[in-house]
Amino acid sequence: MVKIVIPFILYFFCFFALKKIIPFLKKNSILDHPSIRGNHEKSIPKGAGIILMPAIIISISLYFFIENSFNTKWLVFLLSIFSLFLISLFDDIKSLPATLRLIVHSLCVIISVYCMRDDIISFLNNMDIIAKINISESLLFYLLVSLIIFSWLWLINLFNFMDGMDGLTALQMIFLALTINIISLMIYFDNDLQFLSLIIFAVFLAFFRYNKPPAKIFLGDSGSIPSGYIAGFVLVEFLLKQGPFFSILIILMYFILDSTITLIIRSIKNNNLFTAHSDHFYQKMIRGGHSHQYVLRKILFLLTFLILMSFISLKYHLISFSLALIATILSLIYFSIRSKNE
Repeated sequence: MVKIVIPFILYFFCFFALKKIIPFLKKNSILDHPSIRGNHEKSIPKGAGIILMPAIIISISLYFFIENSFNTKWLVFLLSIFSLFLISLFDDIKSLPATLRLIVHSLCVIISVYCMRDDIISFLNNMDIIAKINISESLLFYLLVSLIIFSWLWLINLFNFMDGMDGLTALQMIFLALTINIISLMIYFDNDLQFLSLIIFAVFLAFFRYNKPPAKIFLGDSGSIPSGYIAGFVLVEFLLKQGPFFSILIILMYFILDSTITLIIRSIKNNNLFTAHSDHFYQKMIRGGHSHQYVLRKILFLLTFLILMSFISLKYHLISFSLALIATILSLIYFSIRSKNE
């Protein structure tokens, strides 16, 4: 009952709280102003994360209190979300140095991974990788830890990069939540992750009501950065628990490929990788004359196909992953062609 009641109440709370905070953000000039790299022609309030992230933290804390099942890993998870929310909120209000933000991001991820060390060791033992490739156990452990930390940090930042279009991040989080929840129901996976998915679904569905084109409010760094952390946490959890890792990877594929390919292209062109830009495929479509609603509809079609592949991947890993990869790459090519033809 708790799993249903809390998300239900949370949806209505976020819906009404977001409605109230929009005029407050306008009054205090917490706005995203039009810029060269932006995709909007007028200033829009930013800071929906001020409502969404505390709501997520409080709801999950309440759940663990009622279930009496709090542990160190989930405590660090909630503290990391709060830390990322806080530093990003300051950045929304008054820009902070990138170095400071990266240090906080890194600390949150490193501490989180440290709390998962037993799961990492168990994962390596169950996979029997050490015997197969004849490598020292400690070296393999640190290689995997390094890969997880790097990937997690990249996911946090790519969510920030991709949060530049009406409804996009909200839609991605809604589909991520649906994937986690349905898979949990199908194979009776981790109950805590299932509850997390219901919380994510509730808050981002409420947010989508105000963020869909034309957006009345933006997520802001205070929302996008912790969202990336949450997505990374789920991905790592599914990997280490030997759950349906490919299912989560597939549903995140558009965000991952758009950001990664854009970074590679900018690197080849010798562009500064640390400066703000508008080179993402969805941004090119908007600059090419297509509306936010049009581009979002195309991405919705892709996400619908990806969630289908996520479920198929429970039985056919390679086939579903390959089809999802091909569909996403073709979508990016389509975006690139259409943006040049306009």
